[in-house]
Amino acid sequence: MKLIAMSLMLAAAAATAQPAEPIPVTAARQGFTPAQAADLLKRFNNEESLKGGDVSLFAFSNFSEVQRTAVIARNGPVVTLERKLDPKIGQVRFKGDLGDLTLVDYLASPKSRAQGFVVVHKGRIVFEDYPGMKPNDYHVWMSTTKTVSSLMLRLLVEEGKVDVNQPVVTYLPWLRGSEWQDVKVIDALDMATGMATIENDATRADPDSTYTRMNLAGSGVPHNGKVESLKEVLASAKRIGPPGVTYAYGSPNTLLLPLIVEEVTGRRWVDLFEERVWSKMNAEGDMLMGVTPDGLALSHGLAITRLRDLARYGMLYTPSWNKAARERIVSTAYLAELQKGGNPDAYRSGDNIERQIKRFGEAPLSFHWQWDAVFADGDLWKSGFQGQGLYVSPKRDLVVVFFSTTYNDLPGYARAIAKSLPAVR
Repeated sequence: MKLIAMSLMLAAAAATAQPAEPIPVTAARQGFTPAQAADLLKRFNNEESLKGGDVSLFAFSNFSEVQRTAVIARNGPVVTLERKLDPKIGQVRFKGDLGDLTLVDYLASPKSRAQGFVVVHKGRIVFEDYPGMKPNDYHVWMSTTKTVSSLMLRLLVEEGKVDVNQPVVTYLPWLRGSEWQDVKVIDALDMATGMATIENDATRADPDSTYTRMNLAGSGVPHNGKVESLKEVLASAKRIGPPGVTYAYGSPNTLLLPLIVEEVTGRRWVDLFEERVWSKMNAEGDMLMGVTPDGLALSHGLAITRLRDLARYGMLYTPSWNKAARERIVSTAYLAELQKGGNPDAYRSGDNIERQIKRFGEAPLSFHWQWDAVFADGDLWKSGFQGQGLYVSPKRDLVVVFFSTTYNDLPGYARAIAKSLPAVR
């Protein structure tokens, strides 16, 4: 009886024990100890990487150690962005989960898990802070990467090589006969495919979901004892509704885009993106891109760069593009298309709009061409899993970018910063 009682007491104590404190984000800036790095690498797997905990903190800042990557090389001179710090930016307030705080106070809070935050206005850095990384550190963009998928496809659209109103099977013949048959390219771009490709907490936890199988295939990890190819996973997806009607976010939809690019051009996506985009920018460093075992760019989420280079990428969508690149890459026609706002009816029928209202305190117009939110004033927003962010205000010539290890209030600060600034005349 004493043994039983003792066992019950130990079980109760274990049930009520507080979880261990997470490693502070400052560890990523100061450097992990050899023991920490060895332990976190040993613990890394698909499930752990999605939790936003210690494994994520290490992996997000050292992604090339846990995922096969390709180098997308920079080229030409590095043009340093001018710094003209504006103290008013740090005093912008937002009322979020941690209370009504200034940006400076929010970033200083260890509870924010923020790692880096950069604001570029009129081509100059006006605010820069790195609570959990060094300025030259690399960090994964997560789903902020999706905008490079759509940009690369857009370049082919503008050359007349892709028509987004055609079915995806027009460009991906291996999908003929599958349940993708009636899905158009624009449906994939706007996350309204009607396919079981949804990405949310339930599908992340489901070992047999298309989303989970996509992640496993992308890293060459077996599913039920078999290493699947990404094409196998996508071709097996099932239909759950009509295409073009309801917004339902899912990274498998995005991965159709680099597959279309490679099919149409006969070239690797990573080589084309280097040639058409990254090598024309005044980037500080190369981009790393996660790739599948057979070399397809995982351009739904695995771009890896310095934070200032993410800001330079955002500047391509602003009047100051010429301070970030040596020639125009994002056309005025594409920017105008993005700002139209896609399909508001499909957007309102999904659940994303509620998440964005919570983030920003207002409802965006829509989702379009892989951007999560298009606002009435023409501003654009794209988030990345566990708190990465890209906010672009073309009319204010503003870019706000940040890296984190968990979801937080930084999107709200980005919008508040934008609304505190006048339009550029």
